[in-house]
Amino acid sequence: MKVEEYTYEELLKMMDYMKRMYDTVRLVDPVECREISIDAIGCLHYTKECYSVWSAVSRCSNCCSYRAMMSAKRQTKEEIYQNNRYLIQSIPIKVELQDKSTFECVLELISIDTAVTENVSDSASPNQVITPDGRQMSQGMTESDYIVTHDLLTRLYNLDGVCREIRRLLVEDPDVDRIVVTGDIRHFRTLNARYGRQRGNEVLIAIADMLRKRCGADTVYGRLQADHFVLCMPEERFDEGLFMDAVEEIGKLVDTENYHLYFHLGVYRIDDPDIPVTTMIERADIALKSLHDHRENILTYYTKRLLKQAEEAEEFLSTFEQNLADGQFHIYLQPIFGADKKIKAAEALTRWIKPDGTLVTPDKYINILERSEYIAKLDEKNWELVMRQLRSWLNTSREKLMISVNVSPKDFFYMDALKVVKKLVHNYRINPDQLLLEFSEVDLMNDTERQFELMDAFREAGFKVAVDNFGIGHVSLNMLKNVHADYVKFDKAFIAGSDSDERSRMVLEASIKLCQNLGLSVVAEGVETEQQFEYLKSLGCELFQGYYLSHPISIKEFEEEY
Repeated sequence: MKVEEYTYEELLKMMDYMKRMYDTVRLVDPVECREISIDAIGCLHYTKECYSVWSAVSRCSNCCSYRAMMSAKRQTKEEIYQNNRYLIQSIPIKVELQDKSTFECVLELISIDTAVTENVSDSASPNQVITPDGRQMSQGMTESDYIVTHDLLTRLYNLDGVCREIRRLLVEDPDVDRIVVTGDIRHFRTLNARYGRQRGNEVLIAIADMLRKRCGADTVYGRLQADHFVLCMPEERFDEGLFMDAVEEIGKLVDTENYHLYFHLGVYRIDDPDIPVTTMIERADIALKSLHDHRENILTYYTKRLLKQAEEAEEFLSTFEQNLADGQFHIYLQPIFGADKKIKAAEALTRWIKPDGTLVTPDKYINILERSEYIAKLDEKNWELVMRQLRSWLNTSREKLMISVNVSPKDFFYMDALKVVKKLVHNYRINPDQLLLEFSEVDLMNDTERQFELMDAFREAGFKVAVDNFGIGHVSLNMLKNVHADYVKFDKAFIAGSDSDERSRMVLEASIKLCQNLGLSVVAEGVETEQQFEYLKSLGCELFQGYYLSHPISIKEFEEEY
């Protein structure tokens, strides 16, 4: 069934008409268990608990509106209360409000049969019990509602419980300014993979205990899924410093050379209490996701600018797979030269070329893809394009050239990257040592041991590997002696810093010398001037890449030039 969409004006007119045919016509948000009203100018308002119509203490045991919302299909149910039979039809709908935003809810159409007397004992159905205070609830609801509203690992509220309790606070005490905070652990999946699920669970339970200890009354907190937590509290009681101190303490649970716990927090100030709680959480999450690349404990606040960026990201992701299938993503090659300025290799860099010819550089979309599983799809496509290009150069003057490609840690979450690359090499019948796989130094800082194992596996399969962006991730000298790579690519920022700072120059010269002593070939990235080129050449750098020598260019331009 398609979920029907209405403007708020159309919906209000339809509801007025339906009141002629049904005893009760109402809108409900079944996630928050609240009735909703929409006023004449299209503003949303949350009111009483929807289950209070049956005098129940909590959500009905088989809530048909919740089932309608989750299944996107019409659902029906009967309730019997005080010798009346209530026939409920629950219809999922979408409403366009006055600000053009879309709100999902359920339209309930309720018919009441007042002539029900048979097989009804003491005004309650066999499936219901009466509480001591006279309210009605489904049998066993105390236990089952706990399961429905709580996370069993941490004993905190889950999404359902959080939404209902936050709404209760907002309705019962509307004059208090509150915030919603969401948080997660950077690369939590790596923690589980490296140290085991039990260790990961210990960290989650420690977070739950911290919330119980630090969050007093008038605060709601819970675990939504995996390492994703949320809390709602009065803004005046939110102390950023104390909160970050608390997560620093939890971070000490797993703090090794190979892995560090970093907590990211997104904060949304509730400026409109009549939007759904799920929307409040989404807005805090928008702020949270903006911290994806940060390797530190950090928090940030939701802004309209972040919302716009999130909407643009969602629009990009919604069409990405089709655009990828349509061949809109291409590889450009940036030549890599020797000290004699003769070409030795090239780095493959992705470019999105829209049907109208517009070229979009990767800084506009790579970070978006890195926050999703789609980065693995793009990398796999790029690898195939590189293999195809290497195959086309067989028996030409370019057949000895090597092409380097980037490898993201996310690739190993969503596929067996080594197996995929080996299969492509076999299918295109190329020599594996013509492919250089680049692992970013920054990524080596997280789960170092695992990254080294992957690099070793590629080398054992005949591929060359490189440490990319060296000099920006603060890899320790001890770590460098343990890495088994063929090349180290010194980052542009590391090289540029040596132009004007004597101490930076000393560190650069010592680092190059160390790499050479360890048998690692040095590639200088981001070479932008002849002065830099000559200086780096004098230090013994073997390969050079940067705008001084060549910008990234299309395959056609590359083949015409080289």
